Amino acid sequence: MKQDEIVLSDIARLVFGQNPPTFLLEVIGRAVICFVLIIIALRLLGRRVASQYTLFELSAVVTLAGTMGVPLLDDKRGLLPPLVIIASLLALQHLAGHLSMRSRRFDRLLAGSERVVLDEGRLKLETLRATVLSREKLFSLLRGRGVQHLGQLSRVYIEPSGALTLVWSDTPRPGLAIAPRGDDALIAAMETDEHQVCFSCGNLADRNTPADSACHCCHAHHWLPASTSLED
Repeated sequence: MKQDEIVLSDIARLVFGQNPPTFLLEVIGRAVICFVLIIIALRLLGRRVASQYTLFELSAVVTLAGTMGVPLLDDKRGLLPPLVIIASLLALQHLAGHLSMRSRRFDRLLAGSERVVLDEGRLKLETLRATVLSREKLFSLLRGRGVQHLGQLSRVYIEPSGALTLVWSDTPRPGLAIAPRGDDALIAAMETDEHQVCFSCGNLADRNTPADSACHCCHAHHWLPASTSLED
């Protein structure tokens, strides 16, 4: 459309575009067809896609959405090309699934592998950096799972889908409180006088450890009183 053809008072163009009003009926039909195709494609892609995405599955869904977006509103585009793309996507997904079942190495290459982000109450800072997961975000997710401090956990895994798997400790010990730092009353109620923890990684140390000493795990110099769980 040329610049001199753009008039802000042209309500018909703003509402219907350059197509006749009857094209809206075709848009409804296209939307129904595309919706049905997406439902069928997601069903055929498998149940895992409908729960939590791996990088491969997320890429498949984004491709599916992009494929349907253009022919939905463009009257010059037919629905056959999206069908070809969806068929190719389904074939690729099932081929990848078949190869993943035959080769664990291929499955890890395609979907990624789980990573340990916490070991016996201590954060793996290198894993946080590698997965671009901040301490604040991790603590928020752990609080949502009922965790009060890191000493309650034996392991925390980051799954390929980005979900967290928690392994609770059979013998909880004092640890780094994950309550928001502004909640001073709760943090004070959880503190214990017997131990202290590294603010950076949560490494547990004796309370008599000098305040200016370096953590032997992450070499930080910031220590806080360790915390214990509050009774429900």
